[in-house]
Amino acid sequence: GKKVNPYEILNQDKEYIKNKKAFIFDMDGTLVDSMQYWWSLTGEDKSQYASHGEYMAAKYSTVIGFKPTALDFLDYLKENGVRMCIATDTPNILSEGFFNRFPDFKNYFEFMLDCTAVGVSKRRSPAIYDLATEKLGLEKQDVLVFEDNYYALITAVEAGYDVVGIYDDANASNKEKIKEICVDYLND
Repeated sequence: GKKVNPYEILNQDKEYIKNKKAFIFDMDGTLVDSMQYWWSLTGEDKSQYASHGEYMAAKYSTVIGFKPTALDFLDYLKENGVRMCIATDTPNILSEGFFNRFPDFKNYFEFMLDCTAVGVSKRRSPAIYDLATEKLGLEKQDVLVFEDNYYALITAVEAGYDVVGIYDDANASNKEKIKEICVDYLND
């Protein structure tokens, strides 16, 4: 049967969605359930790892998975012909193990950009969103950004992007502030 649209995100009654031609996704906290490891909220002893980066690489290779409705949502968008890409602050060298475990994940996206592509974090600069938009051959008003991090959201909104905020346990304290600046907000 036909999959239900988990978010009714493509509901044409929503003004902001009408002329969008592509979606730019953040990865961690938006599609991938990794923030509790990034923020060291698991209470694990990390002394066996030489660095937080090494610890994260190990987690991507073993336990980190998807957020609950992420794959249904991506399937739905793919079936509806929506163009998608990823713009992430996580260097590919750390998340490589994740893509090895879920090789089909990349197939949803036309391309993936990590912070090394622009050399600056999206908490400080919209460069990665600009590069993604350019690679898509589109303008800012043509794309919709999905993002969970409050500071990255501010960067994107101030640069003129329409942004859908995504709830993550790691950003729960900023939920109301995020809702205020986004065109929409998804609780999953």
